[in-house]
Amino acid sequence: MNMPSNQDIPRKVAASQGFQWVATGFRLYRKTPLLLSAAFGLMFGVVMALGVIPLVGGSLSDLASPLLVAGFMAAYRVLDENRELELPNFLAGVRGPLIPLMTIGAVQLLGALIIGQIMLAMGFDPQAIMDAAKGGKTSPAEMRDMMNLALPAALVGMVLFTPLIMATWFAPALILFGGARPVTALRVSLKAVARNWAAMLTNSLALGLLLFIAALVPLLLGLLAAMPVLFGSLYASYQAIFAVWADDAAVPVQAGDSLA
Repeated sequence: MNMPSNQDIPRKVAASQGFQWVATGFRLYRKTPLLLSAAFGLMFGVVMALGVIPLVGGSLSDLASPLLVAGFMAAYRVLDENRELELPNFLAGVRGPLIPLMTIGAVQLLGALIIGQIMLAMGFDPQAIMDAAKGGKTSPAEMRDMMNLALPAALVGMVLFTPLIMATWFAPALILFGGARPVTALRVSLKAVARNWAAMLTNSLALGLLLFIAALVPLLLGLLAAMPVLFGSLYASYQAIFAVWADDAAVPVQAGDSLA
């Protein structure tokens, strides 16, 4: 990858970059597709297995998810540098900044719980809506009233979830590669996504199309390829917005450097 020199980090990039990140993710994925797909299947399976543990499973799954992201960021850094990828590379989060990454997971969990309670208090109860729809005993007028009550709550939830997603999007990579503290990583990630909203929007559209096509493949096999490409796109976007290149005058942002 080749980028123009720009020391204003996080950089602002063109909207078209969003499509290029997906192409870069696919190019990197093609270097070792079987290993990347197998690693995703294994790591995702572990996260899902944590989720079924009674009482604490959901919390453990949320805490572990940034470790999965960090593992794929490390794997794509290896591929991007034309080094040989091995399974231990996917454990970079566990073997490195474990507590800071799990802190990001805790922020995701706490934020989702708070937003969920706000939506519930406003009348958005998806389980009740599903039960009413399946039961067949709810009149059309009652169902309409239920949906009229739930719609504003759903819109509020979307508005509240947006900054949470923005703040946590680049946080694992910033912690792993830049040595950022969790609070700094959240703040810088929020700034980066807001500054590059056009590129992030085009990237989301491209990834959404990719995931839709992958979901059509039987037995979830398409997702075993699409999800690693998504992580490759995330790595490419981090590189474009944050990485300092060899022809730049500043010190490269690598693991161990501090963004705090």
